[in-house]
Amino acid sequence: MTEIKIPKSVTHSKIKSLQKSILSNIDNSGEVTMILPSEINNYKFSLLADLLQLTITLNKKIPISKIKFEFEINDKTLESLYGQEFIYPIISLLWNTASFVDLNNENVKGKLREFQNTFFFKMNSLSRLKGNKFILTNIDHFSNNKGLIKLLENSNGFNDNEEQIIDSVRNILMNYVLTFNKNNTEEIKNIVDDIGAIVYELSKNTYEWGKTDSLGIPISPSIRGVYLKFYNNKKENITKEYHKTPLEEYFNQNTLIERSLNNKGNIYYLEIMVFDSGVGFIEKFNNKGKLSDIDVLKRCLIKNQTSAISNLKSKKGLGLDRILNILNKTGFIKISTDKYCVYRNLIKDEYKPIDINKLEDLKLEDWNKNNFSFNESEKISGSYLSILYPFKNSN
Repeated sequence: MTEIKIPKSVTHSKIKSLQKSILSNIDNSGEVTMILPSEINNYKFSLLADLLQLTITLNKKIPISKIKFEFEINDKTLESLYGQEFIYPIISLLWNTASFVDLNNENVKGKLREFQNTFFFKMNSLSRLKGNKFILTNIDHFSNNKGLIKLLENSNGFNDNEEQIIDSVRNILMNYVLTFNKNNTEEIKNIVDDIGAIVYELSKNTYEWGKTDSLGIPISPSIRGVYLKFYNNKKENITKEYHKTPLEEYFNQNTLIERSLNNKGNIYYLEIMVFDSGVGFIEKFNNKGKLSDIDVLKRCLIKNQTSAISNLKSKKGLGLDRILNILNKTGFIKISTDKYCVYRNLIKDEYKPIDINKLEDLKLEDWNKNNFSFNESEKISGSYLSILYPFKNSN
């Protein structure tokens, strides 16, 4: 039996180290138990994406047969547990296939059920969640009325009312996520409609290409979602956490420091993360190998390249081009899919429209600084797109 323990102090580097070790050494014939903490001490940008990536990838390779909680399960601990953004998507992903036990190995699935239902109700009704964050998660292997967030989807398909989604995202940001500092809400008013449009566009994309494999066959289990989180972190802690990664360079840029570092040494920023447990950009869009993997990713960043054939009335196909334009000279975008983790620092490499026939002009960099060279064993399941928007300082 293989046990995978997620510590409270988990970080980006710890998840990557754990993933590499597990996928290299796991016994394919054994059972896999994932041990979850009661909380994660310190969320950082893309940490939730990393944790979901680990769980989804592992479960695709060797199904996780048991989730174990290293604490007593009761109403009080469950109330606290469901204040953690990682818990609902992970439990939902494994709900039909894994057992759930406490520290004494007693079955706790019945106790979890009530809190699962309550959390879904809060998401579906767009009610406040604990903390300066919000998550919307669709569960394709549940029934429509228990798995699909009505703002995004229903039994007839994706909600193609962009205005409604933009209005809801605006309310979520202003009332739940950006409540820490009034200056942040004032600053973001100018781009909140664009952020809502990003959520609309990317959620539509996950509906069109995140639910099925390259042959159009439904994937099960399948989860998809959007995550919004406000951060207030010390710059020294940020750069320490992301030492020797592209974010260390990003947060050390003079332009970023002058714009966002306040007199307390803090930087405020927003994360927008969209995720799915599908086959990923490369397998879905590679058109039988006519393009290189990196060119496939680049095409996804250009207008009118990612619209699928569906029953949706709108076929805007904005891909990620619109995001790059909004984040220009300010933000950061990170994409993990297949064997690749790429990024674009929009302060260092400013946005410019790209001709589809000149993909070499589109700047993408390798997060791992390995010249996009990977082993097949490093292939991940799902797609994870994390956007970082830093706020102006409020000195």
